[in-house]
Amino acid sequence: MGSPPGDSLRERLLGLLYKALYVAAFGFLIFKVYNYHHFNFGYSVLPTFSQHAYESSLDALKDTHHYTFPSDTGYDGQYYAQLALEPSATGPEIERAMDNYSYRARRILFSWTAWAIGFGDPYWILQAYGIQNALFWFLTALVLLRWLPPNTWQNALRFLSCFFTVGLVYSFNRALLDGPSLFLIVLGAACIEANRSWLGAAILGLAGLGKETNLLAVTALWSPTAKGAKTKAGIILRIALAILPFIVWYGYILSSNTIGISGTMGRGNFALPLFGFFEAALDILKKGGETGFQAKTFIQFAMLASLLTQAAYLLFRPKPDRVWWRIGVTFAILMLVLGHAVWENVEAAPRVLLPMTIAFNLLFSRKLVLLPILIFANSLSIVGLFSLHPSFPPERFDMQGRSNLAYNPQTNEYSSLEFPEGWSINEGDQGRYWRWSSGGGEMTFRIPGDQDVNAAFAFITKTIDARDLVLEVNGEIVWRIRSEGGYSKAQKTFFKLQAGDNFLKLSSPQSPIRIGDDPRDLSFALYDYQIELLSIAKE
Repeated sequence: MGSPPGDSLRERLLGLLYKALYVAAFGFLIFKVYNYHHFNFGYSVLPTFSQHAYESSLDALKDTHHYTFPSDTGYDGQYYAQLALEPSATGPEIERAMDNYSYRARRILFSWTAWAIGFGDPYWILQAYGIQNALFWFLTALVLLRWLPPNTWQNALRFLSCFFTVGLVYSFNRALLDGPSLFLIVLGAACIEANRSWLGAAILGLAGLGKETNLLAVTALWSPTAKGAKTKAGIILRIALAILPFIVWYGYILSSNTIGISGTMGRGNFALPLFGFFEAALDILKKGGETGFQAKTFIQFAMLASLLTQAAYLLFRPKPDRVWWRIGVTFAILMLVLGHAVWENVEAAPRVLLPMTIAFNLLFSRKLVLLPILIFANSLSIVGLFSLHPSFPPERFDMQGRSNLAYNPQTNEYSSLEFPEGWSINEGDQGRYWRWSSGGGEMTFRIPGDQDVNAAFAFITKTIDARDLVLEVNGEIVWRIRSEGGYSKAQKTFFKLQAGDNFLKLSSPQSPIRIGDDPRDLSFALYDYQIELLSIAKE
């Protein structure tokens, strides 16, 4: 007998709901990735280039328009992005640009992919390096559909937990290697499960060129049912194939190295079993006591507990016949020996252990009584969703909600005061913000409609030393001042903005100078600027 018509309809509706959830997840991520696009610098914000590393960076980077964080040490992505500009990874210039040449250069794969996507053009290479985490994120999700198709609520829960797990978000936020690496591990596992082990081994070999710890996934090539010398020899050959590209490339890097091997990089990455874990827990507890146990403290403890839960399940519920268990348990063992540097602030560990998180979600029991454990172990995904937002300050002064005179009913958008040329990035926060200029900072503002508008511009200036400042609006001088250096009093000047595009320029005729270790040429800064649209201008 067939199923009752009501049950069939219910199943179809649930199937549509699950598919809609998956589509919504992809759409949400596309929307979020778009929000990361910086108005002036695109996706070059994500590698987190630092001014402190500016002097030693590649000339190709200095000559290419990109976002540089002020007063920041930057993050690892800035080095791999520069390797993308120099894909041969050899020569004195690229060696000086790295904080540790042999450590960074051996992780070359995703610098090569950025170079290829950018067609060798420096500007597009930086954009490609910044955005490629998102591309590999989508590809990883598509491969995960092999194991978690949208046909049950359990699959939907596990798929969404993997899709938004915080390790992927952290990798994307700073253009790191962990997200792209996960794609190759997932793809390799799919090939091995499909009895295409040689192809799987080749893919894992590529993964090793992305990050050496990816080679831990070669345990997927081992089979507990392997019998006979020929079968075991085949497994050994496939493992050797997976490891060989890394050995060859790293040998090339070592032979090309002219500045010696640094022993500082990686210090603190490993420790005795669970020492790093408990050291990080005690550190979080100490900081929580000093700051009054804010929400961040409890979130970090939840993240530690989530990772420990995942590792414990894989370690104590062996399933050696499953490819994903062999991968997952290897990374669970890695978790035990990670040092304090990886566990600090629980930022790197979720990235490093991404394969363990995927393995846990694919293998954990589907018994309803154990559902709370599944949800708790995936609290990382809740953190991931709340972490999926850009951290750089806005590059436009938004007029939304400030004046209807800036509203364009045809586009349903408000105009913004924009800073296209001559400015460093916006610094500070909403309460106190500023941007530096080397001497000629341009601004643009568009008045919608066909009527001129009376406007006021309020601001404070700060100059490096004694110098003249002039503000022009559409080529007409509307304000000038002689500064003796330092901050000015609060300024406010009035002028008329014409319908359509308006061009403003704040400039100083005196030459800019450099201060201390700051690599920028500086003349003046514009503080707490606001533009006000007052009224329609009379003829």
